[in-house]
Amino acid sequence: MKKIKLQLDYLQGAIWISDFETGTPMTGISVVDKDDMVKNINYTMQDMYSSYYEFDSHGQACFFDKEKQKVEKDKMLELLEALKKRLNEINDGSYQVEDCISTEYEKL
Repeated sequence: MKKIKLQLDYLQGAIWISDFETGTPMTGISVVDKDDMVKNINYTMQDMYSSYYEFDSHGQACFFDKEKQKVEKDKMLELLEALKKRLNEINDGSYQVEDCISTEYEKL
């Protein structure tokens, strides 16, 4: 059985791994990778999380805005629940979901 890992990082996530330009999951599981609802939620979460990073004049990440992350915590968790719900709805029994995001957000 395949595993879908939910994890956030700059230009990546929530589904690990995804195309950072489109949010399209790249799990190798057709029912997941081709689902528009999954793709849209995934991209929104990726975009939100990436917005917490600030860069210097050389394009190097120099700051992670933890306060903005805390302010948007409820919205991110709402999106996470919507994503997990959709993944459960389309699950054909070929994968399981590993949520590494909830643990991170419980600490905020």
